[in-house]
Amino acid sequence: MMRGFRRAQLRGSDELFRPTEAEELNENSGSVDHPKVTPVPAEPPPDLRSVRLTEGEIQVLADAVQHLKFPQKGSNRPSVDDFERLESLRQKLLDALD
Repeated sequence: MMRGFRRAQLRGSDELFRPTEAEELNENSGSVDHPKVTPVPAEPPPDLRSVRLTEGEIQVLADAVQHLKFPQKGSNRPSVDDFERLESLRQKLLDALD
């Protein structure tokens, strides 16, 4: 051990490692948190639109957003099939505005 060396007290480290409130709730209740599922209203409020999308359409949207975020990755032009899917999805979204 080195003489004259004093170890610094770590203050606040217990705050870094304490469980979050959600974890405490799960431990206390014994249940698992699931995302709240709410039914789709028959008619959305006047300032909102509701559009039903298939899993494939959601994936097309996610891929398009990813391409917008990182345009330098991959090719700049979509394939013919991707282009047609994007166009049909675009038209479906525009039709929902009417």
